[in-house]
Amino acid sequence: MTLIARFETALDGAARPLGLAVSGGSDSLALLHLAAEAGVGPLFCATVNHGLRPEAAAECALVADACSKLDVAHEILDWRWSGAGNLQAEARAGRYGALTDWAKRRGLGTVLVGHTQ
Repeated sequence: MTLIARFETALDGAARPLGLAVSGGSDSLALLHLAAEAGVGPLFCATVNHGLRPEAAAECALVADACSKLDVAHEILDWRWSGAGNLQAEARAGRYGALTDWAKRRGLGTVLVGHTQ
């Protein structure tokens, strides 16, 4: 079974349209390219800019460019840490909160995320 066939099988029953959370890392960029090649669209993509590193804006631009080349709608979602609590936990909660709000606003049925282990 090809990778695309396995991907399509994994999406059986997934509510549409699909959203993709793409950070700019190799895992999520691979997910973006796989979803676009599989033709499971329409696809909508979001990148969360935490504003925690100087490179963040450039990474968001890289994802926007990749989406443009693949004809996938893309949005940058901004989230900022208040300074309270554990940074990693707050960034994770903020990222998923921003993605949840985005998915609801866009009427997305499923949001896919890619993570390496």
